[in-house]
Amino acid sequence: MKLSRGLALACGLAAFALGTAAPAAFADSPVHEMDEFSGEELLPAGTVCDFNYLQTFTLGINAIIFGDPARSIEHASFTVTHTNLDTGYTLTENGIVTIQMTAEDARQKEVGVPWHLRDLSGKLVVHHAGQMLLDTDTGEILKVTANLSPGFAEVICPALGGAPAAP
Repeated sequence: MKLSRGLALACGLAAFALGTAAPAAFADSPVHEMDEFSGEELLPAGTVCDFNYLQTFTLGINAIIFGDPARSIEHASFTVTHTNLDTGYTLTENGIVTIQMTAEDARQKEVGVPWHLRDLSGKLVVHHAGQMLLDTDTGEILKVTANLSPGFAEVICPALGGAPAAP
C-alpha cells in the first residue's frame, strides 16, 4: 500500500518534532515547538497525475515532545491549493491532523481530516476523515479507517478531473 500525502506529512512532522527537540526531549519537562512554513510544488504530467499539477501550501505545526522514551503529539493545520494546470481547475483544502508518535513501540497514529477539498464556488468535493496507524520501522500501514484513503494520487487526480499517473 502506498503512503498517503497525509502520512508523508505525518512522518515529516514526527521527524521535525523529534529532530528539532531531540536534545531537550529527554529533559524533565515536555518541550513545546511551534513552526509555520509555506511552499509550492510543480509536478509534471506523469509524475503523480496524468496532467501538470501545482500544489501550494501553508503548514502550521504545534508539537509537544516528551522525555524518555521519546514520544510526541503534534497538531498540524494546513491550507493547500491544488491546481490542474492543463485545465485551470482548482480545489482548496483546509486540513487538521493530530499525530502521536512513540519511538519505543515504533508506532505513529494519525487522526483527523486530511482531505477537505472545495471548488472555487465553495462546494465540498472530497472529504475524508479518520485514523491511520503506521509501523515507523517498516512503513507498513497497520490500520486505516473506512473513510480515509491512504493514496494521494488516487484522491487528488480524479478530484481535479484526471487520473493517477501510470506506474
